[in-house]
Amino acid sequence: MGHLAEITTAGPRTARRASRWLLALCLAAAMTSLGCAATSDYMQRPATPVAPKPRPDSALVVFIQPSSWAGTVVTTILDGNGRFLGDSIPGSNFAVQVPPGKHLFISWAENTAAVQALLAPGRTYYIEVSPRMGVLTPRVQLIALTPRSESWGKVSDWLRETEFYVVDEARGQGYLQGRAEDTRERIRRGNEILTENDHEELAERTL
Repeated sequence: MGHLAEITTAGPRTARRASRWLLALCLAAAMTSLGCAATSDYMQRPATPVAPKPRPDSALVVFIQPSSWAGTVVTTILDGNGRFLGDSIPGSNFAVQVPPGKHLFISWAENTAAVQALLAPGRTYYIEVSPRMGVLTPRVQLIALTPRSESWGKVSDWLRETEFYVVDEARGQGYLQGRAEDTRERIRRGNEILTENDHEELAERTL
């Protein structure tokens, strides 16, 4: 009864927010029970998964979504040049080869999130795709996983416990091209949002 009491005494705005939370959770639970698992036309599960390795002239960036919460939601990941990198599915990981140097990685969900990076050739980097409750659908954060991160020690377990997917980049790029104006807005917002972070937040969003 403690949580219910808090909701009923905290005022109408808090009560409405709690109601939206409960509605979203119920919808997610109902869709999961109906077998509505997330899928993407641009991601495939290989018959024989092989852990990718960075090429000598490239950096390898691995996007991991360890949580299966919000299991019906797919998050599109792109870079600051509008390149389609992949769709992040709950309980999955995928990897992409990128040129060394500066990069901006952007997630496209109910909100926009971003990670900035300075990458070296021949190295592997990790970014967590982390869904959190939004108004009616989850909001997604991108978190740079580095030795200074609290979750750094979990990366090996996450890779083992999640499903590996291969990206159909050409088809995904066609999707972004069909939404060119929306894509430009996401890139603009991705650049902008990093300037709004405080020092601690920016450290979590920097590789």
